[in-house]
Amino acid sequence: MRQRQARASRSAAGTMDLEVLDAWLERLKPAAKVDGVSMLDGYLAAIVASPCSIPPNEWFFDLLGPKGNIASAQGKQLDAIMAIAARFNAIGEILSTAPGEYAPIFQRADDGTVFAGPWCMGFAAAMKLRWDAWAPLRDSKGIECGLLLPIMFYCADELAVPAGPPRQAIDTKSYLKTAYHDIPIVVPAIRDFWMPNRLAETP
Repeated sequence: MRQRQARASRSAAGTMDLEVLDAWLERLKPAAKVDGVSMLDGYLAAIVASPCSIPPNEWFFDLLGPKGNIASAQGKQLDAIMAIAARFNAIGEILSTAPGEYAPIFQRADDGTVFAGPWCMGFAAAMKLRWDAWAPLRDSKGIECGLLLPIMFYCADELAVPAGPPRQAIDTKSYLKTAYHDIPIVVPAIRDFWMPNRLAETP
């Protein structure tokens, strides 16, 4: 049985709510890069907080393949694209105006157990669109690597970095139980870290 999404996934602006979008993503053929709303949310967060702007046409195609063609979208496909765009805009808005209120959409079991791995895998997937640009935060020898630490603990292989901090020992098993608490904190910090790059893009 599919784990239910966090409460934040139960509604969204647009014509398709996130529960319906989750089911649409699960049925999509060929498969999307993400397998549900939690992974999608991580992907979108990385696009918003990216070192550089990425054209929507590019990341929609990377995300959905042929179904990501915005120009030809119609019906359920168009509804899904609008729902994805609505969540993308919502992330951008809250990180710009109220970063302390940012809340990732994590998967949760019925007993409340949080599964942050899918969200983090989505974040890592979007990083690969501009992999080289993320290098300063991927360098485990740099202090800035700490910004990615809560994310890399759940997907170290995908980020090609060690699953532990560079300068001190840590109880990895214990940290994995609580690391997701830091993700709402580090995502706004990552966005702020790259903001000079983003502002330099403005003509």
